[in-house]
Amino acid sequence: MNLKQIDTIKEKIQPILSEKHLLLWDLSFFGGSPAVLTILIDGQDHQAIRMNQISEVASLISDALDKVEPDPFPDRYNLDISSPGIDRSIKTDEHLDWALGQPIKLNLFEKIDGSKSAEGILKSFSDLEISLEVSPAEVKNFPREKISKISLNQEA
Repeated sequence: MNLKQIDTIKEKIQPILSEKHLLLWDLSFFGGSPAVLTILIDGQDHQAIRMNQISEVASLISDALDKVEPDPFPDRYNLDISSPGIDRSIKTDEHLDWALGQPIKLNLFEKIDGSKSAEGILKSFSDLEISLEVSPAEVKNFPREKISKISLNQEA
């Protein structure tokens, strides 16, 4: 899926989510047979959402996407709408900004200090690095280019 398709989908679903007081957390499309369009939605202020909210918005989003011309998905696909969950993936700077002061987990492409993961409280971030408080007396910086995945860590 290209950026134009993503923007088109966001443009079509954003009014629906806003009307229902929900937020778009993430959107992804994975090819396959059939392909899957996954839309992760969250409650206002990132509070938990209920299954009936997901069910209600799913039919509205499906109807809206069926009316898009030209069809961004000419082939068959499955629509998956769900919550990002308690250990949600953090992919954007907006997500990182929301997660400041919260426990997160980093998965790394290669070992740093003998480990391919790190956990701590997100203290700050920039285009180049993520800073975690790994203990009350220690803040460590991790180069963003070495981070494969960031997620909220509610087990901490």
